[in-house]
Amino acid sequence: MNIKRTLGSLIIALVIGAISYPAFLYINAIGGPFITKVLIVFGTLGLLFFIASIGLIRTLKDKI
Repeated sequence: MNIKRTLGSLIIALVIGAISYPAFLYINAIGGPFITKVLIVFGTLGLLFFIASIGLIRTLKDKI
């Protein structure tokens, strides 16, 4: 079991939630500055962690 690969998969699962939350707020929101800030913050962090976790999984090589 590769711990880094498992960690990368766990981060991707968390990122899916971090990206889904602003999408849910966007669909159900009436508007306002708070919603806009939340959308920007969660969307940016979700995208950042998603790219980082994909890079982590891609650069790992399995050792036999």
